[in-house]
Amino acid sequence: MIMNDVLLNNVLLNGIKDMIYVMEVRNGQYIYSFINQAVREFAGFSDDILGKTIQEVVSEEKWLFLLEKYDTVLLQKDSLVFEDYYPSPMGETRYAENTLTPIFNEDQECTHIVAVTKDITKRKIAERKAEKSKEMLIEGKQRYQSLFDYNLDAVLTLDENGYAITGNRSLEVMTGYTSQEVAGKRYNALVVEEDKDKCQKYFRLALDGILEEFRIRIRNKDNQIVELIVKLTPIVVNNEIVGIYVICKDITALINMRNRFNESENMFQIITEHSRDLITVLNHDGEIIYVSPSYKDILGYDEISYVGEKFYYNLHPDDIGQVKKTFELSKNSKEAWVEQFRQRHKTDGWIWSELHGSPIYDNRNQFKYMVVVSRDISLRKDYETELEYFANHDVLTGLPNRRYFIDRFEQELLSTKGKTNLALIILDLDDFKPVNDSYGHEMGDHVIIEFGKRIKEVVRKSDVVARLGGDEFVVLLPDISSKDQVVDIASRIVSNVEKPWNIQGTEIHLTASVGVAYSSQKLESVHSFLRTADGALYEVKNNGGNNYKLISI
Repeated sequence: MIMNDVLLNNVLLNGIKDMIYVMEVRNGQYIYSFINQAVREFAGFSDDILGKTIQEVVSEEKWLFLLEKYDTVLLQKDSLVFEDYYPSPMGETRYAENTLTPIFNEDQECTHIVAVTKDITKRKIAERKAEKSKEMLIEGKQRYQSLFDYNLDAVLTLDENGYAITGNRSLEVMTGYTSQEVAGKRYNALVVEEDKDKCQKYFRLALDGILEEFRIRIRNKDNQIVELIVKLTPIVVNNEIVGIYVICKDITALINMRNRFNESENMFQIITEHSRDLITVLNHDGEIIYVSPSYKDILGYDEISYVGEKFYYNLHPDDIGQVKKTFELSKNSKEAWVEQFRQRHKTDGWIWSELHGSPIYDNRNQFKYMVVVSRDISLRKDYETELEYFANHDVLTGLPNRRYFIDRFEQELLSTKGKTNLALIILDLDDFKPVNDSYGHEMGDHVIIEFGKRIKEVVRKSDVVARLGGDEFVVLLPDISSKDQVVDIASRIVSNVEKPWNIQGTEIHLTASVGVAYSSQKLESVHSFLRTADGALYEVKNNGGNNYKLISI
């Protein structure tokens, strides 16, 4: 019998990897009477807690939480499973699934409660990542669907074999066919016979990643010819082309206008006088011989002030060379041309425009005119600039993000080539999670923003501060004169963070842990710097935080 007890005790103590607590129930108190080796290893408790109550061992918040669970087991006389978190000996927050099981004596009185604590940290982290990925996927799909559905251009989605999958509303308006009617048909099913070979050529080029704009004609459901400008864009998933987007702009009206111009200049004038685009006619030398009245409304200048000037009159100096070049190429190749450029508005300065130029030839195939239709694309350019900004900056803080930081660091390594000293700082807040838990995520967001500001306050103007994620930030220190200079910056960051924080009227006290990687006259990789600084950071964390650690590489 003694051997059985010893064997049982050894199994509980060492053989089970889950943490096991045996709590004695005595006079409404729960007293630690046994813990196994896993408790010592993962929770950091020792035999000193044996004989003590829960209240004597854990914090008041934790005690009240556990007391409710243990009282429930005692009252219901049944097992209870719940999830919880606890700090590891390394200061990390770990998540656990706890099972409380009551033990009864012969009189059916609960004398002990056995708590089995299973570490589920990996599962919880995976669940959170999965949920975040799901949210991002849903948002991305909604954004894509909105762009797809409400695009003024017709958009058709093809598989890699050229069969239609779906189309947007504009496609139905353009062709008369619904998305369901188009699905499963070859991409060139509506293309007129004379243009099918051209269509096949550009489809193959798109599959090879070569993107070109081309014109074709199709027959709509009413058997009418529709003139289109088409762009084929590959759909890339995991670095593989899995399909093609066909983006079609109906230019039938423009073609008809051009034909009417060839037939009658008077009819052309009627059209241009009612156009909201800028319509310009150039002679062989690129001189302006006609501009539409819309110049006054769109650019603020009387159209007469342009006549007789070169086409690049009032264009941005940096864009003149390219516009002149493409004008000559179009004139000599007899092909239409597209160009983006900046031109001067009378009161608003430089505005972005996009032109579509078409060379016109007489019946002897001699160049006669260049008809240029251009429009203001400032809003589109602003949107592209905004997209570029958000691709490289953190939405919450406005600071550079990981992508921008890595690119900038790599550029710095290439430019210095080991001629100057570099340093990298990684830092995060100590005990940031309790701020979120106690005050909510909105408060946590304000803390993150303030953290970034405090870092910026003490670094140099030439230094780059970026947010990696969560409360983790990174600083690139280029052109460092000495190790002492790095130490001074790291020390000032720690001191600045340690000052009292007033967030939305609430005063809180936070500290930061700072890890520094320093390289003197030696070219290292970005990841080498990050790895070294991260190791230094966790040394500080393990020693209580609120400090910095510098490691030379």
